Amino acid sequence: MKIKKAIVTGGTSGIGLAICQQLLSEGIKVYSVSRNPGKIKAQENFDLLKLDLSDLQTVSEFGSRFIELHGTPDLLINNAGYGAFYQWDKFPAKEIERQMTVLFTSPILLCKSFAPAMASRENGTIVNISSLATLYPLPYMPIYNAGKAALSSFTQSMLLEYTQFPKWIDFRLGDIRTGFNQVAPKQLEKSQNESMGRAWKQIEKQLNESPLAKVAASQILGSIDCGKSGTIYGGGVFQSKLAPLLYRFLPMLGLIKALKIRYGLKFKTS
Repeated sequence: MKIKKAIVTGGTSGIGLAICQQLLSEGIKVYSVSRNPGKIKAQENFDLLKLDLSDLQTVSEFGSRFIELHGTPDLLINNAGYGAFYQWDKFPAKEIERQMTVLFTSPILLCKSFAPAMASRENGTIVNISSLATLYPLPYMPIYNAGKAALSSFTQSMLLEYTQFPKWIDFRLGDIRTGFNQVAPKQLEKSQNESMGRAWKQIEKQLNESPLAKVAASQILGSIDCGKSGTIYGGGVFQSKLAPLLYRFLPMLGLIKALKIRYGLKFKTS
């Protein structure tokens, strides 16, 4: 890789940590940005920076401060994110705002800070990690689906505006075996209906049967190493290869019906 300096958000666990470890093995200086950097120990070439992505003021200030102290990074990977599982009429208003901030607004503010500097240097890559949920939405996780779809759309727009540098990758990941579900804010089980219970069981099953975080990290860094730009799918073979192809041929009503069947949701028949 022609990368000397990288920023990874959410770099203290899961996919983010796996990315950091692989970058470090390549001798790259890595800055992990997270809300709780104390979860892991810093080491040589691995700096842990504290940043709460739900605080837009500090996110807005982070980029210029980073460039002043450390210079322009060669790589920015917007990885941090989380899902929230609620029935829509019970979805907390504060959670809607916070999740959209973490999944969409903060990543694009980081892009605003670093993309122009990368363009001036005629070097750099920005990877925005999105989700297969942009095509196949997860039930009872509407803000996660919407936030990732918005991030994908933003990345595609940047491909029009920045024709050379930085390179932009809209990386849409399928399920990856991490602690994603364990940390997800979730409606209390006693207030969930039967459909929610069945849906969560399937979501858990998918996660437990999915590839490890190091597989996703290798796919993401492999796309950078090849100098790719544009939309790339990752995860297991079905989700990264077949699911995007299948989406092209499924009518919307057919897609929704298939998802309702998969997640055990009730739907009306004609």
